[in-house]
Amino acid sequence: MNNLQTNQFKLSTDVELLGQVIYILQDKGVDTLTNLTDKLESKGISSFEQLMNYATGPDCDLELAAGIEELLDRLRSAEPKRKPVFGSSNEVGIYLANKLTGRKQEEFWAFYLDNASKIVAEKMISKGTLDRSFAHPRDVFRWAVMFNCSGIIVCHNHPSGRLEPSSSDLKLTSDLIEASKFMKVDLIDHFIVGKGKYFSMRENDIF
Repeated sequence: MNNLQTNQFKLSTDVELLGQVIYILQDKGVDTLTNLTDKLESKGISSFEQLMNYATGPDCDLELAAGIEELLDRLRSAEPKRKPVFGSSNEVGIYLANKLTGRKQEEFWAFYLDNASKIVAEKMISKGTLDRSFAHPRDVFRWAVMFNCSGIIVCHNHPSGRLEPSSSDLKLTSDLIEASKFMKVDLIDHFIVGKGKYFSMRENDIF
């Protein structure tokens, strides 16, 4: 991808970026939402993942590709709305799967809950490579102390979409369980997410 074009978009504000993408689409005959829907359908695009694949593929011109890729990155980094209290692990899993969808690297997150099971904070603990994130129990529980929380939910993504826990995932979970007993802060669940799906270690009786 042309670096000059990419940098042009990265220097734009969100409003300017959206305007530039709209201008490029209008120049290509897409000037209404109906036309945009028709254009996406003609390309077989029905998800953000397919849109990203199109934007980085050979059929998309460089200027439009740069705009779409930067726009999707900003959409993914925006803070999604969530309930202050989740009613089930399924709700948590869906929220986390949506939150981390499309991330190119593994990220390890922790969500901190008070006595009423209300989420008081969420923190990205670490960011790793394509297939490995690096986290340590002390980093997770340091924030638990700061937020004076009573429970923690941890989550990391597998960009490959494979949800099966690795041996290092299981080892980290075991270490977190031991730390939670010592700190008297409940480790509620450890989720693995990828490609819009989730795996709950609690649901699968791993702990």
